[in-house]
Amino acid sequence: MERRLLINISALALTMLLSALLMYNLLLGGAEVGGFGLLGVFLASLFSHLTVVARDLFVPVFLSLTGVYHPVALGFSAGVGGAVGETVTYYWGLNIRRAVWKETADQPEDRVSRWVRRYGLLAAFLVAASPLPDTPIILLAGSAKLSFLRLLAVEVFGKTLWYSAGAFLGGAIFAQMAASLGTLASSLLVFAASLTLCVAVYSRRVRSRVFSALQRAAKLLGF
Repeated sequence: MERRLLINISALALTMLLSALLMYNLLLGGAEVGGFGLLGVFLASLFSHLTVVARDLFVPVFLSLTGVYHPVALGFSAGVGGAVGETVTYYWGLNIRRAVWKETADQPEDRVSRWVRRYGLLAAFLVAASPLPDTPIILLAGSAKLSFLRLLAVEVFGKTLWYSAGAFLGGAIFAQMAASLGTLASSLLVFAASLTLCVAVYSRRVRSRVFSALQRAAKLLGF
């Protein structure tokens, strides 16, 4: 394993660890985060997405503010934070994939890799506007040297759509849950659901099936 690969993987692991610690403090002090308003949503989303594997754990903080801010404003704040957090891995992708290329050149690409290399920014948008993890897409985008600014714009647009829709629908559901169960119990349930989703979407089998369905949909649309 080359030194460059080891350095990049270490940097990725360190960022994930630091962000996980920050997210732990944010979840314990959710009310304080809410006091920062849209900036708090941006930071919570940023740190959550930097953990790579816990990208939706800020949702309890996010949903608790749906009664205060317009869903689009919340969606944009969370979308920009998430997009910035995810695209940090773009630069790791430039080096990690290059470092391991010699070792994997003779191995067949998995379905996700082939899908990303074929559809490029369209693949990035579809994943950004869904609960699927962006990290594999961003790493491959970095290795393929896709335009960083275009990738960031696509990520912001996709995640703003996703989180705005979540604020519209999730806010109403969360309000009813809070009225029945209380805010704390509702937040814990949302946290458990978010954690379950994070685990599910990082399953290789689940990812492969979803990308297969997206590929069929793209063919039907003529892409």
